[in-house]
Amino acid sequence: MNTKNKVVFAVYPNANGFGFVYMENARKLLDYGAVRINPISNRKVLEKIKRTLEYFRPSIVILLDPEGKTSRTGNRVKELVKKIAAFAVEINLPVVQYSRDQIKDVFQQFGATTKYGISQILLKEFKELETRAPKERKLWMSEDRNMIIFDALSLVITWYYLND
Repeated sequence: MNTKNKVVFAVYPNANGFGFVYMENARKLLDYGAVRINPISNRKVLEKIKRTLEYFRPSIVILLDPEGKTSRTGNRVKELVKKIAAFAVEINLPVVQYSRDQIKDVFQQFGATTKYGISQILLKEFKELETRAPKERKLWMSEDRNMIIFDALSLVITWYYLND
């Protein structure tokens, strides 16, 4: 696939909702966000994702592969990823999935293996995300609510890295 001038959509669901990014190329963010759904339900999340897909009309959808060998993704999110992929295919969008291990393999070359380390590398390239910079997490802390944006961004950067 030619990666020039294509809108790429990455969505990363988690326990609270999902993070997403739209990119025009490996260096140009078009839109991003963290969507929290309370109370969480796959139906509500899927409806929001369907609306954003119909609005932006990306060329490809990039998703987390929740079946990776070190994945700790819960069953609800695994089911949601399957539904997102099925919807994308239904509207003729190619779907690519990467596991956390594949993302780590790409970013390890830049000296980052943790989510926080990866977010710091991404912040160097995407200055517009500085206001969303996650705080470093201690063992007893829950994950920063903005980390999900960097999770989605790491997916799309992995795709660009492996496809250019």
